[in-house]
Amino acid sequence: MAGPTTVIVTLSPKQGCVDEVEQVVAREIAEIRQATGCEVYDLYRSVDDEVILIERWSSRDTWQAHFDTPAISRLKNELTPLLAKPAERVEMYPPE
Repeated sequence: MAGPTTVIVTLSPKQGCVDEVEQVVAREIAEIRQATGCEVYDLYRSVDDEVILIERWSSRDTWQAHFDTPAISRLKNELTPLLAKPAERVEMYPPE
């Protein structure tokens, strides 16, 4: 797919871990926002205590490339034991 890529990531923390999940993500946001092609990388908490990331990248290639950065490696290592299930991603593109 060409063009901008919008991604919604849902993180489902284990019971009692929502604050810690938010803190882990918050520590990495500044570095991730500096990645090539990152236009938006924002953190939210849903009303049912899921942690939501809203991302926008200039292209699918730049979004995919950010998975190889140190910040994402740290997130994977630190978040895995705090999550009730693997992260869920929705990848979206504007209509052509």
